[in-house]
Amino acid sequence: MPSQPLSPALLTALLEAERALGRLAEVTNDPLRKRRLWADAARREACAAARLDGVAVDSTEFLVATVSTDLVPTAGRGAAQSVRALWQGARFSQGVISAPARYEDGRAPMCPTGGAAADAWRAVAELEAGLTDLDTPALDENDDTDTRADALLPWTLGWMEALWRCLEAEVSGRDPGRLVFSPQREGEAVVLLERLEAAGEAPALLGGVGMLAELLRPAPDLRIPSWAVPSARLMGALAVARTCRVPSVWLPMSVALHTDRTAAGIAARGRDESWRLWLADTVAETARRERQRALMLDQAATHWRRRVGTKRRNSRLPEILEFLFDEPAFTVRRVQKLLGSTFRGAQLLVDELIEAGIVREATNRALDRVFVAVDLMP
Repeated sequence: MPSQPLSPALLTALLEAERALGRLAEVTNDPLRKRRLWADAARREACAAARLDGVAVDSTEFLVATVSTDLVPTAGRGAAQSVRALWQGARFSQGVISAPARYEDGRAPMCPTGGAAADAWRAVAELEAGLTDLDTPALDENDDTDTRADALLPWTLGWMEALWRCLEAEVSGRDPGRLVFSPQREGEAVVLLERLEAAGEAPALLGGVGMLAELLRPAPDLRIPSWAVPSARLMGALAVARTCRVPSVWLPMSVALHTDRTAAGIAARGRDESWRLWLADTVAETARRERQRALMLDQAATHWRRRVGTKRRNSRLPEILEFLFDEPAFTVRRVQKLLGSTFRGAQLLVDELIEAGIVREATNRALDRVFVAVDLMP
């Protein structure tokens, strides 16, 4: 951050953003709300980030792609794959899944552990360690790797490379075990991390806005390599939590960038103060929006329970309703696996959800039909 005193406008914006973050943190301190909101935010962030890159996102096809890209019609498969890649990157940055395993080749990733930024993140990790088991992100059902056992320390070179590999493996289809930073990309990543660490040394939200200023500047005023843009957007979602030590907060900043692209572009091309002022205002607005979204998800759960009505005591519908927040697109076989039931029993439960208007079929197939939760379209 610049050494000159803060302008009254920026100071006011920072204070308002802190108040909005505090209200959001109060809501997301509840483990169930946090889990629902983070899963929902990852999907919305992926769609918005893809749209920023000019991808024509079809929300339904993206949700189908979260089940399998092979189930998406050929015409929309490329776009759906791009959004799925960003979604997987968001889930990795949230700690829900691990990066694809990399073959051992004698090249250990660099993981610097010093500096104010690393110290700040470790403080956040300590706070997270004290949360309940429900607050611990669930493992990916299709991932046999214990993400908590082999997780890389966030905001290090090894972690940034792992995030890039998450994205690159999904988009390119290349063997993720052989993906590795080239010497040039490694050097560029080190420079970016050093800039972020310097920006993060400013206290609390002042540091968060400084990090966002480095990560989220839109084209054509990018100050980071083009290959790092998707990773930087996902890192931006974590920046405020890191500097303000609010581990329950994950802000999908790409949604705001896409919603207000013109204003963001004008602010980025102006004085540095103007860009930071726009970001501070956007943090406040994003925090308010996420708080409203968390409460809306609560209301959706209540409405769903009312729609299905009073069922027999041993009904598994409540379990499926909660499952939808994590996986709003699913097949009958996925429900069967989740419940450990027969295929017929799972199909009957899905039929009840369709009858209640909670889900609808998203594919025109005889087999492997995918259903999506209507209220959770990103």
